[in-house]
Amino acid sequence: MRNSDYLKKLYRPPLQKSKTQEFICLDKNEPPFSAFDSLDGLFCDEDILKLREYPNLYELYEKLSNFVDVNIENLLLTQGSEQALKSVFEVFVEQDDEVVYYSPSFAMYDVYSFQKKAKVIHLQFKDNRDMDINDILKNITLNTRLFSLISPHNFTGTTLSYKEIEKIVIHTKQTNTIFLLDEAYYHYENINSIDFIKNNSHVIITRTFSKALGIPGARVGYAISNKENIELLRKVKPIDEIDYLAGIIASKVLDNASAILNKNVKQVKKWQNIFNDSKLKNIKYLDTKANFILLKSNDYEYHKKLLIENKIIAKVNFNVQCLENCIRFSIIDDKNMEFILNLFKKEK
Repeated sequence: MRNSDYLKKLYRPPLQKSKTQEFICLDKNEPPFSAFDSLDGLFCDEDILKLREYPNLYELYEKLSNFVDVNIENLLLTQGSEQALKSVFEVFVEQDDEVVYYSPSFAMYDVYSFQKKAKVIHLQFKDNRDMDINDILKNITLNTRLFSLISPHNFTGTTLSYKEIEKIVIHTKQTNTIFLLDEAYYHYENINSIDFIKNNSHVIITRTFSKALGIPGARVGYAISNKENIELLRKVKPIDEIDYLAGIIASKVLDNASAILNKNVKQVKKWQNIFNDSKLKNIKYLDTKANFILLKSNDYEYHKKLLIENKIIAKVNFNVQCLENCIRFSIIDDKNMEFILNLFKKEK
């Protein structure tokens, strides 16, 4: 019962009924649009009949290899990027190892650290939401087994420059630290980090189809690293990396990746610019490099009530100083974005 008692200390949110029929749910950083405007022709009879077979993903690996511009041996498909993150912890982190990352971060970092009984150092954001490169380097020492960076960050939308990330690559190599670069929002900022894996055996990059590629419900992600690391990660993967239908959907996404990315990224940039240029009373637009709008309110309780009364669920009540009195919501279609913008323009 010892492990059961240990797990009792870990909080996970309970199963809840979906609110999407009653509310506009914009609290999960989902993409503006699905990858597919129409389902016509997405699946054929042959696809459905092949559900009796276990998936063969080799053709998908070939397409992903061309899309990312790395060799197949440098890739591992995963059930969302969160499984890629889990595999990195499973392979490279042992009990009492030190891991370093920002707080708050993607929720699964704390879960995987807890499962491995690792010693966690939580870095803190500056008041302006920036990540401090000097603070990062100071906290990565010879005792650090793994450092993870989400860039752009899923809570703050802030990012580091190519040069700053390069400094981390060099420093983590010197300290013999695994550098896990979480790029879920890569396509919204597009800093080309692939060069970092070519001459650095300690760098692992994770990406996902859930954001700009428009299929979060399919749960498809991938890891990018050198051949040796990928082979290690493959040792702990499920028998089949992803399911057959997810593989079909991901393959069709890659066939149309340019158009899908253009539509989602263009929508995000458009509405970020509109909110930035709008005159809003008692609320300030905060610039981000991810796929959401982040606002700081001078009348927080009123604005939270305003959203709920209008059946909109946003991310609020952040437990971190740099996001105090902030409201974050995903960018979606023009009609709903105009509705939300007009809500904030109303006089109290």
